Amino acid sequence: MKTKTQQIRDAWARGEKFRALGIAAKFYDRGADTKVFQRGWNAHKSPDFYRQLGRDPEAMVAAALDLLARKFIAPRPARGGCQ
Repeated sequence: MKTKTQQIRDAWARGEKFRALGIAAKFYDRGADTKVFQRGWNAHKSPDFYRQLGRDPEAMVAAALDLLARKFIAPRPARGGCQ
């Protein structure tokens, strides 16, 4: 069974960015990053609701996708070890 992190990376690699965001939005922690993913996912699914609240759903989705890319997709520097 794949971890959620690997599922996110696989979906992103297939070009399914919203699928990846949906997976990230289902994390159980209540951290700031997860809240951004959840709000971005909800804004993607219900943009009219967020417009009624005076929010910009496109910006919320873009922010969530940007964070998702930085957190899970962007290359990471190598850890420790001698060269």
